[in-house]
Amino acid sequence: LSLSQNLDSTAFEALMKSSQLKEAITNSLKVTTLATIISISISYLLAYTISRTNIKHKVLISVLLTLPMLIPSISHGLGIINLFGQNGIITNILKLDFNILGFNGILLGSILYSFPVSFLMFIDAFNYVDNSMYETAKVLGLSKFQTFSKVTFYYMKRPLLSAIFAVFTLIITDYGVPLAVGGRYTTLPLFLYREVIGLLDFSKGTYISMFLLTPALISFIIDIVVKDRDTNNFVKKEYVIENNKFHILLKGFTYFILLFLAVLFGSFLYLSIISKYPYDTSFSLKHFDYVINKGAVDILINSLIISVLTALIGTIVAYISAYIVSRSNIKIKKVLHILITITLAVPGIVLGLAYMIAFKNTFIYRTFSILIMVNITHFIASPYLMAYNALSKINKNYEDVGSTCGISGFRILKDVIIPNSVDTILEMISYFFINSMITISAVTFLFGTKTMPLSLLINQYEGQMMLEEAAIISLIILIINFTVKLAIYLIKRKRYNNKRGVTC
Repeated sequence: LSLSQNLDSTAFEALMKSSQLKEAITNSLKVTTLATIISISISYLLAYTISRTNIKHKVLISVLLTLPMLIPSISHGLGIINLFGQNGIITNILKLDFNILGFNGILLGSILYSFPVSFLMFIDAFNYVDNSMYETAKVLGLSKFQTFSKVTFYYMKRPLLSAIFAVFTLIITDYGVPLAVGGRYTTLPLFLYREVIGLLDFSKGTYISMFLLTPALISFIIDIVVKDRDTNNFVKKEYVIENNKFHILLKGFTYFILLFLAVLFGSFLYLSIISKYPYDTSFSLKHFDYVINKGAVDILINSLIISVLTALIGTIVAYISAYIVSRSNIKIKKVLHILITITLAVPGIVLGLAYMIAFKNTFIYRTFSILIMVNITHFIASPYLMAYNALSKINKNYEDVGSTCGISGFRILKDVIIPNSVDTILEMISYFFINSMITISAVTFLFGTKTMPLSLLINQYEGQMMLEEAAIISLIILIINFTVKLAIYLIKRKRYNNKRGVTC
């Protein structure tokens, strides 16, 4: 509705005749399609290695493979420049001669940014494969390819479709990576960003938003339809690992990915503690001094305020909504479920533009309030689904028993339901916090000088070619988000140990 306020038929006709739009759409589809294929392939092989081989330290490797999710997408572009730019670390070491800016940079950055998402989806999916079918296939004498097509692919096709839609949508709507390494290669989100931020053309920006919204909505609808038709019943049985030569290749591939990620994150640290790469590689902390003296601490506090309040308020809203939909008889609960889940299909940059159009003349524009609001709207779907699935599994008779005994529904919720879903609540808080720390798309049009999030400082430094300072900000965000993930893990582990102690 907010976007419709800026619709202009004249602007639409001009936009449709624009060669820039056609080029941006073509470029987006090319790089997104190829990046999705590669990202899905990499993440599947990694998930297969973790789930189906005897590789050591599986939990640690899984955590390390998801570290790219803890930094903004623009940081991945920055890392690529650090490694493969004209004076990049690997470029200089190997004496490479190629241009990473443009299609190649966006492709590599998009893969790095998106593969952890599908990796987690595949890891979860492997847990629900009926492993007894592998024994049946062996008894029937099926080949490895036949076993894969008849058993593995049968159970993985639904998660595979979901992963494809999720990764495609994530890449095609991202402007962080193209902004860092796109050069003259313009994608649709980057075209939108330049028209709105650079030229303040809100009417054209609105129509570009509609183009961005279309593939995401199509992916969302197809994903829902496929999910509704999926009636597979899964049997939990431990998978029997049989070693073969292919597993050696998979382990080597996994270690290579880990090494590449280590080099990527290491480049942030390396650039932040030297004077000026590649001209002066002597140890120096002057970049830390510069970042601190230029107000990064205040901007960090802004991000912490936004992320903490988004996590707390967002978790409460998502949990209450999930409780209403899963455990009440309110007539509008189906409508509420659709309204929340459809936010999965709204790109952050489109959502941010819509909020700007709706609230630009109000008192909350460029305040913490609007940044918290847009983050909650942007990220609420996944935490809501976490809570919805958890609450749906809790015995639905608790409320009826409480009503019979004269115990209020609030008491049942406080003393029974919430204690049985604490782990889910912790994951919801973690999800809201981490994504609020790394987002750049949803808040780009909404921040003020006193409310600027830390993630946008990367964009500012990168635009000024202050790569060392941008690397420091990326490291800070990574450390904060990793600390939050670690804290949540330790809290959950302590709760698990306490439960075992009580049981004993």
